[in-house]
Amino acid sequence: MSRILVIDDEAALGENIQRMLRLPGTMVSVCVDPVKGLAECMAYPPDLVLLDVRMPGMSGEEVFARLHEAHPGLPIVFLTAFGSVESAVLAMRNGAFDYLQKPFKREDLLLVVKRALSHAKLEREVETLKGRLEALGESDEAQSRSGAMLEMMEKCRRAAATDATVMILGESGSGKEVAARFIHSQSRRKDGPFVPVECSAMPGSLIESELFGYERGAFTGAERMKKGLIESADGGTLFLDEIGDLGVELQTRLFRFVEERALRRLGGLATVKVDCRILCATNQDLAAKIKAGSFREELFYRLSVVTVKLPALRDRPEDIPHLAKFFLERFSRRYGKILSGSPQFYEALLRERWPGNVRQLKNVMERLAALHPGGVLGPADLAEDLPRAEVADSLSALPWKDAREQYLADFELSYAQAVLGRCGGNLSAAAREAGVDRKTFYSLLRREKEQATGESIPQMEPETGE
Repeated sequence: MSRILVIDDEAALGENIQRMLRLPGTMVSVCVDPVKGLAECMAYPPDLVLLDVRMPGMSGEEVFARLHEAHPGLPIVFLTAFGSVESAVLAMRNGAFDYLQKPFKREDLLLVVKRALSHAKLEREVETLKGRLEALGESDEAQSRSGAMLEMMEKCRRAAATDATVMILGESGSGKEVAARFIHSQSRRKDGPFVPVECSAMPGSLIESELFGYERGAFTGAERMKKGLIESADGGTLFLDEIGDLGVELQTRLFRFVEERALRRLGGLATVKVDCRILCATNQDLAAKIKAGSFREELFYRLSVVTVKLPALRDRPEDIPHLAKFFLERFSRRYGKILSGSPQFYEALLRERWPGNVRQLKNVMERLAALHPGGVLGPADLAEDLPRAEVADSLSALPWKDAREQYLADFELSYAQAVLGRCGGNLSAAAREAGVDRKTFYSLLRREKEQATGESIPQMEPETGE
């Protein structure tokens, strides 16, 4: 399903475009407020934006500049009056896809829309291939020499050939989303969307509407119908990360969807069929949550038709030097450095517990590649990246699980703050740099800081420029 958003203060023109683009596999939304339209595009980028040049409150040029900076691959077609053609041509030089001069014919609109959507699809395919070449398969397959890890990935490969639901278990940072993306890439749905949902990142009051969508008028502020994340996974894969954080009431709705593969949007009566594969992940003990009554047993069994348990990095030491070298080579290329590790360097890595698992190791290697002038790395280069003895001493009074969680909270917060600082405070740029979506990155800053310091960070507002 291709999503097109029209941002034009003339409501009649928007409705006319909706009628002209009433095509199979195409959904057209209209926003008459450029500020709201920009916020919607920032949060949920469509496949194409049709943008008016002259609007009250915020000009089309300003909307374009912010959108193009945050989502440079998003095709934007300007809708211009006679006197604003020059502005549209200038915008094309700066990255806009095309422009249409009002009034335009339906055939002209269809032609430019089809070209833009085809271009966007090609761009996505190119970016996917570039990403695979850059990461040497990191996005699609875990890098490992561990027998236990390779056994789990082979289990993922076999499961990918079916539409069975898969429960991926493992500690934070152990590669659960990598495994989920690998399953998707090996399945018959690989050309469909992969929709990750961070269940712990959204407030309980919002996650139901985000998952299931809503009809116009369902609640205050619901000015139009909106499809949920589940519907957006139609034809592809829905990945529910940290499924253990869902409330019991929402678990009931999810169980009904898993059983019937159909849902009703909030405030709606019609049943919507959704054909998607469901993968989920958690670092929690769901058996204990079932016993405590905070997780539905029947939902657990429906989601765990196949269960994959990823080993922690400390339990597969043969992967530590292999992954460290892999990440060091990758980030050395990115930052234009020539770096290698001495035998003592890799021995020092093997002595660590790595509570943050692969994510922590990757972060350490990136920091070294970014800051080190080049040459051969030794144990001394790890002094600032790995926990000092006094840190370990201060945590040694705690049980291992509590100590690991506390250290991991500190690590994730410091990582997010470091990336955010490197990106000049730009949240969207920092999220892209970290390789996660904006909400997930924000949750690191918010959730982990609350856990580590007790300090509360305000809720994230819709992005209208940073």
